[in-house]
Amino acid sequence: MKTITTFAVDESNKEIIGAASVEFVLDAATVNLIAQGVIASDDEGVFFQRQLEYIQAQSYDVLYPELKGRTLFALNTEGGEGINTITYRSYDKRGETQIIAGKATDLPRGDIDGKEYSISVKTLGNAFGYSRQELAASKVTGMPLEARKAEATRKSYEEKVNQVIFFGSAENNLHGFYNGPVGAPATLVERTTVAGGSLNANATQWRSGDKTPDDIIADLNTALVEMYESTLQIFRPNMIIMSVADKQLLMNTPRSDLNDTSILKWFLSNNDFITSADQIKDVNEVKGIYPDTGTGGAGAIGDVIDGRTVGRANGFTVVAMAEENMRVREPFPYMHLPVQMKGLEFEINCYGRFAGVEMIRNAAISHHAGI
Repeated sequence: MKTITTFAVDESNKEIIGAASVEFVLDAATVNLIAQGVIASDDEGVFFQRQLEYIQAQSYDVLYPELKGRTLFALNTEGGEGINTITYRSYDKRGETQIIAGKATDLPRGDIDGKEYSISVKTLGNAFGYSRQELAASKVTGMPLEARKAEATRKSYEEKVNQVIFFGSAENNLHGFYNGPVGAPATLVERTTVAGGSLNANATQWRSGDKTPDDIIADLNTALVEMYESTLQIFRPNMIIMSVADKQLLMNTPRSDLNDTSILKWFLSNNDFITSADQIKDVNEVKGIYPDTGTGGAGAIGDVIDGRTVGRANGFTVVAMAEENMRVREPFPYMHLPVQMKGLEFEINCYGRFAGVEMIRNAAISHHAGI
C-alpha cells in the first residue's frame, strides 16, 4: 500500500473544488498496476481506485424487491471464508414423559428427536471489467465509470442465492426451503391438498367457480389451525407464502355480494394468527410449483415440490417463521476482489460463500396444494 496526498471528493465521488488536500491510501492491487506501468501515475491510480470503491458501494446498496429469499429468512454469516461444510441438527418431535418406578434405570427420553445433516458451503462467483479506453475516457471527461456492470454482476449473484434459498441444489448438496438433496428436511415437510369446495366436493381450486369466498377462508384457517393443533401449540404460524396472483385474488375478491369487504380484509380481521397483510408473502417463485393433485379432493401428497417443474398446481405454505426454526447460512458474504489486469481489461472478480437453508424444525412448515 502507498499513502499519497490528493484532492478531496464528495459522496458522489466528485472533486470538491477549493477543499484542502487529503491523504489517500492506494491499495496493493493499484500500487502493483502502477508498478507494472498499466496505470500511468499515482493520480490515475487514485482516480481509478476511487471509481471502483464508489461502484462497489453502489452495487451493495441496490435492492432487489422481487428476490424475497433474503427478506423472508434470518441470515447467519458465522463460519468465515475457509469452511467447506456446516453440520446442523433437524428436529421433528419431542419424546414422551411417562410414569416410572422409583428404581427405574431405562427412562424414556424427553428431549427432541433430531437427525444430523451436513451441508456443503459453495463458492458463487462472477466478474466484471473495464477496458483501458473506458478508464482513459472517464478521466478525460470527468464522467464516472459505468456502474451498471457491477450492478448486473451483483444481481446475477443475488438471483442465484435466491434460487438456492427456495429450492436448494441437489447436485451440490445445498438445502433449500422447498427442496434439496434426497432426504433433506425440506423433502420431509407435510404436504396436503386443500378440501373440496362447498359447491363441488371434488373442486379444490380457488378460481374454479366451485369455491366460494367462505371456502377460501376455510382453506387458510384450516391450514393455520392444523399446524398449531398438531404440534401441540409448539409452533404458532405467523406467515403464509403464496403466489402474487393468489394474494391479489384475496385482496380483490369481495367477501360476499352484499358488501365490498375483500376476502383478505375479512380474513385478517377474524384470524388469530395472521393479522396483517405483510404476513402473507407474495413470492414469484412459488407460482405453479406445487404437486399436481388432480381432482381427488383433500389428502396427503407424495410428490415433492420442485422449482424446476412449474406449471403444476398452485398452493400456499404456512410457516412458523423464527431463526430457531430455519435460517439462511452465508459464511462469507459477497465481495469484490482486488482489481487485476487481464489482457487489455481491468477485471474485478466477485464471489461469496453460500450454504443454503438450515431447516432446523421442519414441523414449523406445511404445504397446501390444489388451490
